[in-house]
Amino acid sequence: MSTSPHSSPEEFLKAVPGVFALANEGKNSVNLSVKRLVKRDPVEGNDEFNATELPLYDVSKKSQFTKVPQDANNLQYDVLVRIKKGSGEGVVKHSTVVKADALDKFWKEYSAAIKSGMTRLVKKKKKKVKVNAKKSQRK
Repeated sequence: MSTSPHSSPEEFLKAVPGVFALANEGKNSVNLSVKRLVKRDPVEGNDEFNATELPLYDVSKKSQFTKVPQDANNLQYDVLVRIKKGSGEGVVKHSTVVKADALDKFWKEYSAAIKSGMTRLVKKKKKKVKVNAKKSQRK
């Protein structure tokens, strides 16, 4: 048994369709989050969090839109992916940590699982009253 609170990427991908199925049955919302995982060092501190002295430290070398200095960070970070359904007692949560090298493969499978779970999405209907009110104000 692993000491990590996160499941493996394979287990996580198997759980995603189940979360969407539960959400579709009960008309619950599903929250998805993806963020870079930085191991915090409480003693020394992390350069990633020192934006005043090192503003471009955590900009990727592969960045296309920002000029990156030569002494910028060369590290590759793991990615934390989370999914949550509902709130209160009926909450269902799953999370996983994906290594940077396995991210492309994981992302393809993850996006396919999400798309297949979002079959019950309904486009919001706009109220015509507000549209008519705006037209009458223009006259």
